[in-house]
Amino acid sequence: MRLRIPPSPTGLLHIGTVRTALYNYLVAKKNNGTLVFRIEDTDKERGSAEFEKDIIDGLVKLGIAGDEGVHVGGKYGPYRQSERTEIYANYLKELIDTEKAYFCFCSKETLEQKREAQMQAKKPTRYDQTCRSLNADESKKRIENGESAVIRLKVNDDETIEWNDLVRGNIQIHSKELDDFVIARNLSDPLYHLTVVADDHDMEITHVIRGEDHISNTPKQILIFKAFGWNIPEFAHLPLILNDDKTKLSKRKNKVSVDDYLNDGILPEALLNFLALLGWNTADNQEIFSMDELIEKFSLDRVHKGGAVFDLKRLEWINGEWIKRKITENVYAFYETYHAFMPKNDPALVKQMLKDSDFEGRFKKLTDIQPELSVFFDPLPEYPKELIMREKFNITTEMLSKVLTAAKKVMESIDWQMGDRSKHQTLFDGLVGIVEQLGLKNGQVLWPIRVALSGRENSPNFATLAIYLGKEESIKRLKNALDQL
Repeated sequence: MRLRIPPSPTGLLHIGTVRTALYNYLVAKKNNGTLVFRIEDTDKERGSAEFEKDIIDGLVKLGIAGDEGVHVGGKYGPYRQSERTEIYANYLKELIDTEKAYFCFCSKETLEQKREAQMQAKKPTRYDQTCRSLNADESKKRIENGESAVIRLKVNDDETIEWNDLVRGNIQIHSKELDDFVIARNLSDPLYHLTVVADDHDMEITHVIRGEDHISNTPKQILIFKAFGWNIPEFAHLPLILNDDKTKLSKRKNKVSVDDYLNDGILPEALLNFLALLGWNTADNQEIFSMDELIEKFSLDRVHKGGAVFDLKRLEWINGEWIKRKITENVYAFYETYHAFMPKNDPALVKQMLKDSDFEGRFKKLTDIQPELSVFFDPLPEYPKELIMREKFNITTEMLSKVLTAAKKVMESIDWQMGDRSKHQTLFDGLVGIVEQLGLKNGQVLWPIRVALSGRENSPNFATLAIYLGKEESIKRLKNALDQL
């Protein structure tokens, strides 16, 4: 089994490209096959070396670039279409010499006039085969004399083109829906359908797994395979990735570049896990997968036919689960790998916080870690009085003063070092005891203590805040809150 991923370097590495590459990778690995990574760089106007580098680096970084291709070489190269021009020219000559294709000298203006006439007559707009009957030798002489012409494939008038799609089942297209389509602008300028078929043949590709937007390309490519008498690979067409409004995923409504997500704190493992589930699931509805588990469980017969909606909240949930998993497995390796996302003040304390159960689940993205933990390292910011005297708790100024004074006395009576979890329960019990001591409700006591320590609406519990702030800083922050009164 040989599969391929052939992106075009006309933009940064796209989420859709990664999902397709991942599915090809999983099928190849599950079946002990080979994944070929080649570049379709014949679009000189939109393509660039920078985009190509981004795509290659991205797929290599994600670990799904495959076994041979532009990134590592191999015996089936070259793996860039721009380096295969002579190969394509020879194939085009073969089609012309065997009269499977022909030169078309019709100008753009002539073709446009014919289309207009067909539309006015309410007929299908298709090429009328004007040049199909031209003498082949005469056509070659006209080309040698410098006359310009495209090359068209001869399509039979009455033929059913069909294939058993590994995702969608049997698909049939009648040749009357096609015309003699153009396969090259000239012998040295082949178009997509010719190049992709030639590459698949030369690289002995057995399975083509790609997006459903290629379904309309498949019958044309099958006809080219047949014209050469080549083996036709099996095809599988994946569902599109959609925006929330069910339109095709676009950068106007979502980030589509892989680097955008990685730079925003999404783990590579989480991104691949999420993309695997965009159009596929297991019978047991498992959601968190290692790569080995994906390889073991993935199968094309469970790929959906309908489009898959890109759900950012689901991605962040999966990412949060992966962050928890990696921290649990090895917090030190996690810190070293992603230290750029951490507070810089005290590495040892940050590592301890990461594996503390009180922080578990608070990080949906790596970019959440620094702001979440910065409360322990940055000076306490100003916060509005309305925050600490939350209206729903009916806290009065007098009540607040008593609560903060009592909390300060509790902390002064307990000795602990910053990060000393052994005193967590003692602090917790002492601060909770203020509720009964003052005859107040939990929210009237514990809420203002937590805000006084954190300055935030959302933070870990009050005892955890005190433990990691340390005794001196905790008392300082309570005094600050009292001073504000």
